[in-house]
Amino acid sequence: MIDISYVITVYNKAAYMEPMLNGLERQSGDFSREYIFVDDGSTDNSVDLIRERTKGWENVRIIQQENGGISVATNTGGFAAQGEFIKIVDADDVLTHYASRRMLEMMREHELDHLSAKWVLSDDVEADALKQDDDSGHVTIITDPLREFIKRGMAGSTSTMVRTSTFKEMGGADPEVFVQDVSIPLRVAARGKMASTDLLAVIGPRDVDGRMMGAHPTMVYTMSANMYHFLRDHPDVSVDLQRLAFKRCAGRAWKWAKREQGKGVLSKDFYLYLMAQLPIWSQTAPWIKETLHTWDKEEIRHPPKRG
Repeated sequence: MIDISYVITVYNKAAYMEPMLNGLERQSGDFSREYIFVDDGSTDNSVDLIRERTKGWENVRIIQQENGGISVATNTGGFAAQGEFIKIVDADDVLTHYASRRMLEMMREHELDHLSAKWVLSDDVEADALKQDDDSGHVTIITDPLREFIKRGMAGSTSTMVRTSTFKEMGGADPEVFVQDVSIPLRVAARGKMASTDLLAVIGPRDVDGRMMGAHPTMVYTMSANMYHFLRDHPDVSVDLQRLAFKRCAGRAWKWAKREQGKGVLSKDFYLYLMAQLPIWSQTAPWIKETLHTWDKEEIRHPPKRG
């Protein structure tokens, strides 16, 4: 069996990929590996660059598909993976040379389904990645992953590793949302063993076109949309966690409506926020769905509809 399947999703990232490819090539360790590049409908020369740069590499596959978004591209690569573990890699991020080796050791030692490592942003990803040589990170087991997710949230892409069998059994990332960063840890949290590590595994570029972080409306919306889809599909989640999820989503929506849209206490957003404080709900997916309307007039990226 292959030890690690690298799943690299690509969409018009030719300008950023050389450091990422260098980082993949530098991965140290005596483990078997395959590389699955999923080009999500790029219109630049990303695919040509991958083909040229990976000449001589073993076990390379390049899958080209119509643009469907990061979640769909991640699933394409993840379902094609043959390794024991999947190492997702964004096309503009750079792995420290020890990242895969150490994360693989941690996954096996603690029999994990999902591991999140440390990552930082940089103005010079290549130079900063080359400076890193401390592979002494320690592991913190998350004792109640679903509760931890709902209380504090989890997200990550290149900084994570997931067991391939778990990824496939849970259906991969949520295909109903554009970004995969949140849905994968949420889906694992319902069934698997999870941990975090302070090992620095990823250096990301500070300024990249299309990066979805912080207050980007697509990312904020996705946090709540993922939770709605999850609770819709898992109605047996405990009542206390359902209520907590409603509070978190309603609070997120009200905060956005107040700060970004100038809405007040007579708005539906505030009404839902008040409703979420009442300890009377047992099934909260329909209520969380209502909070998503806060972003109706925002520019949210969704997976393209087919057919």
